[in-house]
Amino acid sequence: MRNKGLEILLNFNPVTTKDFSWNSGVTFSTNKNTLVSINNDQFNLTQDWFTAGYTGEPIQTYTHRVEVGQPIGNFYGWKSVDIDEDGVWQVLNKDGEVISIKDATEEDKRVLGNGLPKYYLSWNNSFRYKQFDLSMNMHGAFGYQVLDFLRLFYENPRNAQYNMLKSAFDKVYNKAELDYDLSYVSHYIENGDYWKIDNVTLGYTIPLKTKKTFSSARVYASGLNLITITGYKGIDPEVNRSGLAPGNDDRDKYPTTRTFTLGVNLTF
Repeated sequence: MRNKGLEILLNFNPVTTKDFSWNSGVTFSTNKNTLVSINNDQFNLTQDWFTAGYTGEPIQTYTHRVEVGQPIGNFYGWKSVDIDEDGVWQVLNKDGEVISIKDATEEDKRVLGNGLPKYYLSWNNSFRYKQFDLSMNMHGAFGYQVLDFLRLFYENPRNAQYNMLKSAFDKVYNKAELDYDLSYVSHYIENGDYWKIDNVTLGYTIPLKTKKTFSSARVYASGLNLITITGYKGIDPEVNRSGLAPGNDDRDKYPTTRTFTLGVNLTF
């Protein structure tokens, strides 16, 4: 596999005075990978691709395709473009024609997006005003897609064996309510771009009249995972990106939590 990328780190101090200072750091990175080969002198496959990822029951199909000449992380499935009056998916076939999903075959599947972000950006700031200090860490990822397993399994009024989302009863494409078996189609793949205010800490260093007991004392309040700005409909767009099936927002996982902390730092 070949990787090509760029990473830029910029640290700067916009303001520095006796009572006030501001330190800032920005990191930007981008990477492009390409699978060069899956064969060598000892092992040879009969084809230049294989599948990866798994939806689980009852759909039971792969989610990604790993192919020579393509990047890792390609979602692979049927491209849904419409729904008929009976609530059945309409998808594109290999020739670009609209057909019913009932008539679709493996040959009609195609690349539906990629689960690896093209760009990463982070911006960290620290401020000081007299005895007060404030730090703020933000980061984001852009140019990638997420397969929303919650919508895939729970946004279907026909699937009575599972709980349902309220959106299961919305009209798909503003035409009709879905009335077909659970299916892995592009309708459940969303843009995952996000920007997070990940950590904010506000502190106050207490001026000590005497340092016989403590040499310094500081109180602080901190918040973790405070704000996520995204168009993604799922719980958290920052999903697992490891392995050969990145971008799958699995159902059975513990959700990201928002945490608040109050504390005191004492130095003896």
